[in-house]
Amino acid sequence: MLRSDRRQFLSTTCAVAVVAVLAATTASAQDTTIRMWFNGTPEAHGAVLERLIPEFEAANHGVTVEYEITAWSSYQQQIATAAAGGTLPDIIFGFSNLVAGFAERGLLADHGQFFDPDDFVPATVELTSWNGTWAMLPTWFSANGLSWRTDLIEAGGNDASAPPADWDEWLTWAEGATVRDDAGNITQLGFYSSSFAFNRSNMFTRLVEANGGAMFSEDGMTATMNSPQAVEAAAFFQQLVQCCDVPRSIEADNVGLGQGRTAMVYNNFAFRNWQNEFPDLLQYAGLGLIPPGPQGTPEMAGAGLGANVIAITSTSQNPEAAAALLQFLVVEPDNIVQLAGLGGSIPGAVLPEGHPYLAENPLAQRYLQLALEGGSADPKHPNFSEYESILNVWLDELLLNGMEPQEAMDNAAAEIQSEIIDRSGIGFN
Repeated sequence: MLRSDRRQFLSTTCAVAVVAVLAATTASAQDTTIRMWFNGTPEAHGAVLERLIPEFEAANHGVTVEYEITAWSSYQQQIATAAAGGTLPDIIFGFSNLVAGFAERGLLADHGQFFDPDDFVPATVELTSWNGTWAMLPTWFSANGLSWRTDLIEAGGNDASAPPADWDEWLTWAEGATVRDDAGNITQLGFYSSSFAFNRSNMFTRLVEANGGAMFSEDGMTATMNSPQAVEAAAFFQQLVQCCDVPRSIEADNVGLGQGRTAMVYNNFAFRNWQNEFPDLLQYAGLGLIPPGPQGTPEMAGAGLGANVIAITSTSQNPEAAAALLQFLVVEPDNIVQLAGLGGSIPGAVLPEGHPYLAENPLAQRYLQLALEGGSADPKHPNFSEYESILNVWLDELLLNGMEPQEAMDNAAAEIQSEIIDRSGIGFN
């Protein structure tokens, strides 16, 4: 969805309000300091912030921004420690699967006070909300779509000009593109289930949805990943892996697509790597939603969304100034594309029609379209990491050890019910 001419840049209502309040704040206090933790790398994101922060400070006299580039490996513990000690900065960073946990613990401000949701891709606003509150802002996001090398699929005897229509065609594609040596060992994967556990759990969730099922009851208080629709999805996933995959065999970020070792994947690495490392293969790039299952409908098929997120904390002493900074960094198109482009991701803020970032990146355009057509997030829960860890244990039993689908999903549902839902007493939103 592209912004109309009258909404090409900043959200006027919220931006003017934030700037007006900030002007009043800085007029009465010339030493306002905003503390921000930002995830990324000093060489990439840090270099961009070194250019942008002085520009913001120059335009907002009396405001100083102190920022720290924090590591992905330690930021959750860093935030937890600061929250316990009452030393959270004005702005914290994170990933969308932690929004519910941060919000449930009361760490976040209500961003609806400062920002207009129409300035953001709709699916990302839903992704960053919890219990009716817009808890964090999306900085950039990606959509896990079904990605394929058109040339390899067609070499296997199938027409890859459009996504597979259903699971039977999907399996036919994968079987046709799987190549084995004389000893029967797979040398070209027809489908790769990823080296990363979170990709497998994300794909399984989308398969269940595409088959008309759900991972939880409507109120989130009952685990339903062992329903008939979910078990059928598990059986298909197992069949796809058994026929055409060598799980965890490829560690590179491009999952073998660039080298022709893999014909098809379900994740976002195709977007990042075809575009950045293998531009000559763009002509072979295919991207689509999860096909509908036997019990599903096309409308139920989707793309799994994940986002890097940023937020004003509930303890901030300068929330208006912090909002002005985020308006500058996250909503201003030419600024957010500098940060989002470093990881080959899509800005959460809606870009003006014809903006070069999308105009020059056909894969980014397609991933944005996937998000708008059928993007959905994993179920939200304050203990999401525990839920995903349990699910992945039983997906490994299913995919790596050949456990019967019904048994694997019964075990996953029982453990998630007792260890997460019953223990926390919190449903999903």
